[in-house]
Amino acid sequence: MSSCELCGLQSAMDRGENRWAVARLQSGFVALSPLQYYRGYTYFSAKTCVAELHLLERSERDLFLHEMSEVAHALVRAFGPRKMNYELLGNFVSHLHWHLVPRHDDDVRPTAPIWENLEFLRLSWTGAHEQDDSVRDAAVSALMNELQRADVTIERAYV
Repeated sequence: MSSCELCGLQSAMDRGENRWAVARLQSGFVALSPLQYYRGYTYFSAKTCVAELHLLERSERDLFLHEMSEVAHALVRAFGPRKMNYELLGNFVSHLHWHLVPRHDDDVRPTAPIWENLEFLRLSWTGAHEQDDSVRDAAVSALMNELQRADVTIERAYV
């Protein structure tokens, strides 16, 4: 059994235990962040548990990057941001995963990195999450609708 937190979250998605899960694609898993401080904030995590992008086989890396950009495009269509932020950090959770963050004009600091927003960080660090099921349901549905139009193969829809 892997001790990787993200591998555990992916298993929970497949068991139907993650209410924010959207879809499993060929190279990874799509899930909205439970903290929707930034409307549409989504994670796209690789199926393969590696710490660095260059550790994926070339064909898998190419597919992972293609699917990530298709997920980002689906987010643009679903949430209408003015800008998308893309981050592949891995400093805390070393399993490859993208933070795809739609940035809206009404963000508190729309031109600053999300990591400079102390209110967002406080909420993240304390485990805050969206309490309104209708917000979750609408966001998951909107993203799934756009993923179905994207150039990806959806292996499993969680909605």
